[in-house]
Amino acid sequence: MKRFYIQTFGCQMNVYDSNTVRQLLVERGFEETEKPDQAEVVLVNTCTVREKADVKAIEYIRTMKRRGKKVLVMGCMAQWMKEQLLNVGADWVVGTGSLVKIPRLLLGEESPGVYCENVGEFPKEQQVQEGSPFAFLTIMRGCDHFCTFCIVPRVRGREISRPHEEILEEAHHLEEKGVLELTLLGQNVNSYFDGTLDFAELLALLDRETRFLRIRFTSPHPRDMTAKVIRTIAESQRITDWIHLPLQAGSTKVLHRMHRGYTKEEFLDKVRMIRDLLPEGTLTTDIMVGFPGETEQDFEDTLDVVRQAEFDGAYMFIYSPRPGTAAARFPDQVPDAVKGARLRKLIEVVNQGIARRREQMVGRVYDLLIEKPARKSRGYSAGKTRGNITAIVEGIYPPGTWIRGKVREIRGLTPVVTPLRVLPYEEVLASLRESTLLETGTPVA
Repeated sequence: MKRFYIQTFGCQMNVYDSNTVRQLLVERGFEETEKPDQAEVVLVNTCTVREKADVKAIEYIRTMKRRGKKVLVMGCMAQWMKEQLLNVGADWVVGTGSLVKIPRLLLGEESPGVYCENVGEFPKEQQVQEGSPFAFLTIMRGCDHFCTFCIVPRVRGREISRPHEEILEEAHHLEEKGVLELTLLGQNVNSYFDGTLDFAELLALLDRETRFLRIRFTSPHPRDMTAKVIRTIAESQRITDWIHLPLQAGSTKVLHRMHRGYTKEEFLDKVRMIRDLLPEGTLTTDIMVGFPGETEQDFEDTLDVVRQAEFDGAYMFIYSPRPGTAAARFPDQVPDAVKGARLRKLIEVVNQGIARRREQMVGRVYDLLIEKPARKSRGYSAGKTRGNITAIVEGIYPPGTWIRGKVREIRGLTPVVTPLRVLPYEEVLASLRESTLLETGTPVA
């Protein structure tokens, strides 16, 4: 049983974990296939943050089992549901702290079953394909905030930060592999503290000691977004000025019931601080509607925050009870019809703000790092600005191509860029290795 396929659901942390498991398996002689039908064993990396993610993963597991595959389930759902997944069709269930066991399980060195103990190991020097422009790097795991709607502390555990020396070593390894853009990951990334450096100091270290084109991070918690962090970003060369600041709700009463640790006014103060210290920065968020006990006035408070903040992007969703969380036991659940109506209104108001922000981009020059062909515009490529806004440019360019261009129009909510200068990935990489910073206006070779 040497051929495997990995299906990943959920967040970027799951993508990172899948890459880690892929590396562990390849090192033990396994071969990854391009399609699940070609594999002998299918690994399903699961998410359990919302009910929809559970449904998708269980349906996929059952489909693979019907096709006669051996199935290993890993990730947050594995950590939470454990033995229940054996009944769904899993042969092995591996929790978030036991990923290093997977090669031994597939080699038959341990029997099928449930493995959800925390072995306390972080992945080391994750491999990336030579010439891949993008990579993730986990700097911490777990969360200590225990929001009443969230399952993460129960499936990912309490906060553990990696030593900064180990993070810097892995960052240098990724540099050598040709990575242009590095994304730092953590369930509550800005609460990082390894006993020596806090999050702002880690950012400053990576900015000073590496040569990436861009360094991003996700996802921070508003409680831990300090002026020190924002000033560090403002003074940096490589840390991008994109902040993802999950609001969740705009009502102080609801935020208190969520156990978020801030008020509506305190969140808006953070927004103003970010806008003041990063005037060219972008701000995105997560917003939930229909939390238990949310009244029309509470929902109006959320809309008020949205109008004042004018986010550059938002992930919006309906609250779904997660078994084992405090909010799932709250008696005053909001009817589904009310949740749906509020979500539609929220999307309308959020998009109005995004549209106003996008119109301000027209006629201005931005730097794009191309990621892939545009999904909805044939013959165009899609890339991200330094502020993490997806824009498109006519023509098909390989990933890692750097384009400096002017925004000529907004199509829907997507900026369309006319190229002024184009550098292939290899030239971008060479300029970085010569310590030339493309995105600061410094002349390039």
